[in-house]
Amino acid sequence: MNFEPYITYDEYVELGGKASLGAFSIYERKAQRLLDYITFNRIPKLTKIPDEVKEVLVEFIDKYADFNTEVSMGNAESPLTQYSNGVETFTYKDRTEDDLKKELYKSACSWLPTYLTFRGVNFDIGQYLQQNGDNI
Repeated sequence: MNFEPYITYDEYVELGGKASLGAFSIYERKAQRLLDYITFNRIPKLTKIPDEVKEVLVEFIDKYADFNTEVSMGNAESPLTQYSNGVETFTYKDRTEDDLKKELYKSACSWLPTYLTFRGVNFDIGQYLQQNGDNI
């Protein structure tokens, strides 16, 4: 099965994306797979990729790139989670990849059309789109 990207690098940059071409090609695939998981693989069934999907992918790619930078600089998943000087105690909550995925999930659900994120049982997107005249 060939990988068909939902967004090109030119579209990504046009929509405000900040990652380099090399980073884009790595994170676009990862972002698209997460988006397919969130939408139950409904996007490939569409005849046209909605602008909302492309905008969400831009956000996903940028956040994946930022997170990777945090990890490589030692700012994420640090072994130090609590510090005490005898008088005061500070607790640090580092962002993990699971935290990032939860954040991206919430973002996708708020941006994407309901027919892509609907969690109902036996929901057939093809039938829905034909009935509502959306994206056919």
